[in-house]
Amino acid sequence: MPTQIEENILQELGIADLPSERQEEVLTAMTEAVLKRLMLRLIGAMGEEQKKQFEEIANAGDQEKISQFLAANISNYETLIKEEVASFKKDMQATVDALLV
Repeated sequence: MPTQIEENILQELGIADLPSERQEEVLTAMTEAVLKRLMLRLIGAMGEEQKKQFEEIANAGDQEKISQFLAANISNYETLIKEEVASFKKDMQATVDALLV
């Protein structure tokens, strides 16, 4: 069952009527895409030493340590997350609108 945020995304994109299995597939793909975009943006905001440290932490695969590192080393981390999610939703809405025309 989708969370409140996921339900909001499904409604905004006009895909809430898809079968639940398909909704899950779409949400998973969207989440992966947002995370990739966000990581590229965050890495772009890092200095060389921070990139090296981040690579070591990321290779260890500990999500909690990754989040802690990003929050400690990217001054506007939470803002960047919100901006990237909003940008992705806008891009997806434009894609959906273009497909429905």
